[in-house]
Amino acid sequence: MEVVESERAALAAAVRIALVPGAPPRLARVFGEGGGGLLQAARAGPRALQRRLGLSQEAARELARAIARADPGLELEEAAQKGIEVRAFGGAAYPAALAPLSDPPPALWMRGNLLPCDGVAVALVGSRDATAYGRRIAHALAADLGRAGVTVVSGLARGIDAAAHEGALCAAGRTVAVLGSGLLDPYPPEHLGLLERIAQQGAVLSEFPLRTPPRPLHFPRRNRLIAALALATVVVEAGPGSGALGTARHALDLGREVLAVPGPVDSPQSEGTFRLLREGAAPVASARDVFAALGWCAAGPLRLPEEERRVLESLGEGPVFAEEAAEAARIPVEAAAGLLVTLEVRGLVVRGLDGRYRAR
Repeated sequence: MEVVESERAALAAAVRIALVPGAPPRLARVFGEGGGGLLQAARAGPRALQRRLGLSQEAARELARAIARADPGLELEEAAQKGIEVRAFGGAAYPAALAPLSDPPPALWMRGNLLPCDGVAVALVGSRDATAYGRRIAHALAADLGRAGVTVVSGLARGIDAAAHEGALCAAGRTVAVLGSGLLDPYPPEHLGLLERIAQQGAVLSEFPLRTPPRPLHFPRRNRLIAALALATVVVEAGPGSGALGTARHALDLGREVLAVPGPVDSPQSEGTFRLLREGAAPVASARDVFAALGWCAAGPLRLPEEERRVLESLGEGPVFAEEAAEAARIPVEAAAGLLVTLEVRGLVVRGLDGRYRAR
């Protein structure tokens, strides 16, 4: 009982701090590393806030007053009513992928669920004003990643983000959307249906309280979470001022891979991606390029599920047709054919011109 009460108190403290717009972004990290966690931060007086955060005396007093005025009870009650989970920094359920951030969110609001397999994720981001080429490539990349068991992370925005989410969903893969607003005021509004589908096949996350409206300054903050949740960030299209370039910078700061899709040289949406390529980003033409950049081609990105392992083993010295692999693996031909495509995308098998497969 004491443990449960302690967890509730810590969650209330995290939400209390998250409700204060002017709270320093590094607050969760400073108090989390210094002991006491967010519960201590929520109870800290002006002097402690001034000392720990390096604030002026007046700023510390104002922050202490704002934290004291915040009411986490109403926020948590509404979240529970809407089926929205709230996770506190420092808690066991808080995503470990956000731990490297210098300014991790004190609290995270979530619809859907995060699974252990979501630790193997790739971010696909790009321009809202995407071209037909960019949308097509984003959809195809996301579909191939999804078939290979890789979670696709993006920001639910118009253009490339939406195409990436759609591609993963169409391939029955997992996808995670990170919002620049509260979960009860999603943006853009026309993507509400897409949000619902993502919540059923992945997760929708926000560091902002439920009814926070979308504001321009929220989206650059949102981008650091996208980068942190992924092992690599792929920029599909980006104009010179695109927020996708900010996501790429966050990924580089975190030591993650950054890749870019080459585009038409006369397209404004190619300016940002060409800049990334000139600066050393790996070029991407297919999901195989992503796997190669992450060193997955030799062994595959994930521990293979039982049926995939059996299909791979069925190839033996190869090459064999899908029907032969199905018979050896003791599964239906349709299932074997689908699994062979997945293994091919991962770079574990090669399909010959005659339609036969062999292990790489």
